Amino acid sequence: MSIVNLPVDLETDSLVASLILQDIEEIQYAHKGKGRADAPVTDDQLALQDQLTAIMSHMTFLNDIRLARSLDDALGLDAHCLEAFSILNQAENEDHNAALALERGDPLPPPSLSQRSLEDPFILALLSVLFSILRCLI
Repeated sequence: MSIVNLPVDLETDSLVASLILQDIEEIQYAHKGKGRADAPVTDDQLALQDQLTAIMSHMTFLNDIRLARSLDDALGLDAHCLEAFSILNQAENEDHNAALALERGDPLPPPSLSQRSLEDPFILALLSVLFSILRCLI
């Protein structure tokens, strides 16, 4: 199972982790300055430090999951965009070949899969959005 598909509610998990972090910081603040500076570190202090390290590591893990999901979403969109452009390019070439055949007086070939795909509302909507984005970038 990829990290992107882990069944983790990031918002809830992040909230719980931040509350645990806040509790640890409050406990550390409450114990600050109560012991001698040269006193050895107590088991409680070591356990608290271990908990702090663990929760910070978990928060980093949650941020990594967020980034992985974001990248996965972007790659998925890129794949759809590339597929739409490929269909458009192929249909354009086939339209050109059909126009040349018509010019020569040859019978028109039946519409290809790429040409028929341009009738798909999803492909048309995607191409429309892509062209709008490209227009903004130019």
